Amino acid sequence: MNVSGDYLDGKVVLVTGGASGIGRSVAEVCVELGARTAICDLAPGEAPEGQVALNCDVTDPAAVERAFAAAREAFGRVDAVVNCAGVWRPRSDGPITAVSDETWDRIIAVNLTGTFNVCREAVRVMETQGHGSIVTIASVVAITGWEKLNAYSASKGGVLSLSRALAIECGPKNIRVNCICPGVIETPMTEKVLAYSQPDVLPIGRLGHPRDIAHTAAFLCSDRSGFTTAATVVVDGGFSAA
Repeated sequence: MNVSGDYLDGKVVLVTGGASGIGRSVAEVCVELGARTAICDLAPGEAPEGQVALNCDVTDPAAVERAFAAAREAFGRVDAVVNCAGVWRPRSDGPITAVSDETWDRIIAVNLTGTFNVCREAVRVMETQGHGSIVTIASVVAITGWEKLNAYSASKGGVLSLSRALAIECGPKNIRVNCICPGVIETPMTEKVLAYSQPDVLPIGRLGHPRDIAHTAAFLCSDRSGFTTAATVVVDGGFSAA
């Protein structure tokens, strides 16, 4: 076990939604801690030196399979996966009588089915390796619910339940699965709706930063969390307890 400061040294981490927000911070922190990363996104941009950027639509199983194949071609294996790709539509996700089929289908397709597609391919790859760590990103709303975020709450609740089921299934295969439930994090996706949760309603007194989630994800990818699986890690500044 690597107990140095670079505790991801030598690890290969694939990050979906890695071009912005939480996903970008996860990729950056993993690199800082010594990992090589595969940044998967609809528009991944250019990867830093020594990393790879891969175009990937998580709703397309074939695209997900290609992304894993490209990561393995570049690095030889995939040690950990962090599922950060996601969408929400707060202006059209409630009340429930106003939620369109298109809004529901899109949110479920990206957040839940996309996570399923990535986890399925991750398990296929990690089974052949004999080890692996999968980190999913749900939300505090998977636990608390949130008024007028019906599809989003349902999608993230599904991610949480999927993670627990996979952890039980994959434990004997030496594959760990853990779920992070962020609170309100300052990202491009949330900036237009931060009025829903101001810093003064959080016990910790501020909104979350993507790096707050990234460091948690990095720990779960590492050997330091080797006895941690099926965990629900709430990182919400105390929101769910307030």
